[in-house]
Amino acid sequence: MAKSLESHAKILRMVQLAFLAALEVVLMLVYIPVGTINLNFGLVPIVIAAVLFGPGYGAMIGGVSGIVTMIQVLTGQSAFYMFLVATNPVAASILCIIKTAAAGFLSGLVYKLFMKFSKFKAANVIAPAIVCPVVNTGIFALGMLTIFGKALMADPEISAWSTGGLVALVFVALIGINFFVELGLNVVLCPVISKALFVMKRGKSGQ
Repeated sequence: MAKSLESHAKILRMVQLAFLAALEVVLMLVYIPVGTINLNFGLVPIVIAAVLFGPGYGAMIGGVSGIVTMIQVLTGQSAFYMFLVATNPVAASILCIIKTAAAGFLSGLVYKLFMKFSKFKAANVIAPAIVCPVVNTGIFALGMLTIFGKALMADPEISAWSTGGLVALVFVALIGINFFVELGLNVVLCPVISKALFVMKRGKSGQ
């Protein structure tokens, strides 16, 4: 009986992770334009996986997100992506995967840390919901400032996006308000979705 329950739990977890991975792929490909802002919900499944299943699974779904982004980069779906590939295709590909995988892993660690001090699961999700976009954007910014910095400033078209130097170019022109939109979406959606999943999980365990 115990083995049967354990096997059922493993299968259920695999199904849930497969669903999150599939959802991640869809959300990474879908943008909702609102004026000059693109709403993207791609970080939400990463946080959900990290919270429900742990840091390793958060990194796994983050890796799926990174692979989708890497494909977008390598296929040159925008002028800026084409620039990254032309400059350093290996670094561009690795950066895509590392930033979201690290965001998922650290989100899971932060959630585990908060659970040691507070048992309010849904409220504790706010912290990893913040950590995920901060780490994701932070690693992207670091890559742009170090690996691609010289190339960005040497390109007359891209460097013209900001007159305040490399730092302003990265944080204002490349990252801009979209970071705060991602952060806001995560902080609002992740606790709500997690709370619903926690209730469902608790209900099933009590059956």
